[in-house]
Amino acid sequence: MVNSVLLELRSERGRIDARRVAEFLQVSVNQVARAVGTSRQLLYRHPDAPKIQARAAALERILADLILLYGSEEAARAWLKTPSPVFGNRSAWELIQAEPRGLEAVGMVVENLKEGVPL
Repeated sequence: MVNSVLLELRSERGRIDARRVAEFLQVSVNQVARAVGTSRQLLYRHPDAPKIQARAAALERILADLILLYGSEEAARAWLKTPSPVFGNRSAWELIQAEPRGLEAVGMVVENLKEGVPL
């Protein structure tokens, strides 16, 4: 299941495609642009731009881990979008978009969840 989801996020060139990520997360391309640290204009022109691949891969890992942890795409999306005291009463998705190190912080929390460390 996780592998098929991850393949859906990839372009024909094998790169992570920001538009596909937006569709998967049910968010705007503008939000994905903020999450990967680039402009909306770049993503509309080049949704699988090499410039975004490192941060997009980190987001992809988080998504894969959340699907494994919670059992479904819907549950993974819900976890990302639900405010939590762990993230200062913001959602993980809000933190990823708003903070330069938000993606890394959310990734660490997800890693801790995988290891069984309570929040």
